[in-house]
Amino acid sequence: MASFQLRQLESANQLRASSAAWDELWRRGQTTIPTARAALAALWLEHFAPAAPFRALVVEQGDRMLAALPLVEQKWGGWFRCGGLTSNYWSPNGDLLFDPATDVNGVAAALAGAIEALAWPIFWFDLTPVDQPGWQALIAALADRGMNVDVHPRWDVGRIVLDRDADAYFAARSKNLRKALRRDAQRLEETAPLQLRLDEHFTTEQVENCLREVFAIENRSWKGDAGGAVMRHPAMFEFYLRQASQLAEWSDLRLARLLHGKRTIAFDLGWMGHRVYHSYKVGYDPDYRRSGPGHLLRERLVRALAERGDVRAIDFQGPQTEALAAWATETYPIARVVIAQRRPSGRAAWTAYHALAKTVRWWRSLSRPW
Repeated sequence: MASFQLRQLESANQLRASSAAWDELWRRGQTTIPTARAALAALWLEHFAPAAPFRALVVEQGDRMLAALPLVEQKWGGWFRCGGLTSNYWSPNGDLLFDPATDVNGVAAALAGAIEALAWPIFWFDLTPVDQPGWQALIAALADRGMNVDVHPRWDVGRIVLDRDADAYFAARSKNLRKALRRDAQRLEETAPLQLRLDEHFTTEQVENCLREVFAIENRSWKGDAGGAVMRHPAMFEFYLRQASQLAEWSDLRLARLLHGKRTIAFDLGWMGHRVYHSYKVGYDPDYRRSGPGHLLRERLVRALAERGDVRAIDFQGPQTEALAAWATETYPIARVVIAQRRPSGRAAWTAYHALAKTVRWWRSLSRPW
């Protein structure tokens, strides 16, 4: 049997110091978001949980990293200590990294043993891509050790698998979508030309200027009214600026804008990883909402990326909606994974989790239409 070594990283500095091996594992694995790389996981930790206990579990064989799982202490329900990923709804920066060429079951068993040795009684992973082989192997290994595991499906994420034939892709879309794209484009082009601008290379100053421009558009939308726009949270703008600057340094930052004349009317802020374009933040000028600027931008972006041939897929990143379903060629599932230790504190947390879940389901049932 292969001999594996287990190691723990306990700070953002230690994570950065291991970035060469960590990022090489990311390149070999199936996780495509570039924010899972060491520098950006460390940035997330420093911004969102600077004082929280942190444990990145690493499985190695010789000088080769085979698996890595970044965990940070969180408060479940605002009061119960649990282990979670370095990820949240502002930015996904933590995922299980796994070398697919290794002994997946053996590495998963070693990682499950390391999880069981941690002090947290329960683990709460909210945004888990459970179709990935590494996650499937780890969940099975945890169950084999007698730990309680609950996998709760949350939503599907849409994705467009690209080839060089954009016309064939659009021919397979619904007639209603194609008709709306033609109608909206014709309406706007009566007053000014439409143009896609796709930026891939940025100076430090350009990164900040671009972010301020597109987040100002977001702030004028419903997100601003709801208080969820980035510009309503100055600390979040600084986080995104640091994140985008690092992505730009790696040449993984993309910004697509739809121009009506000289005015930006829609944007798509994206990340590149493993030849996948992650459509992370999108928005449009509310003055143009009746003209479908987001769809018009996506049409031109799909054509541009398909013609280049260096992007294999576009990932919509968030929950599948009716509007996004019209574009997607496939989906993958996101689930909440809850894991409880076998010891008494874990059993108590497991009981509390199920009681809470039952109450939440009951409250939701009251709001269902009959």
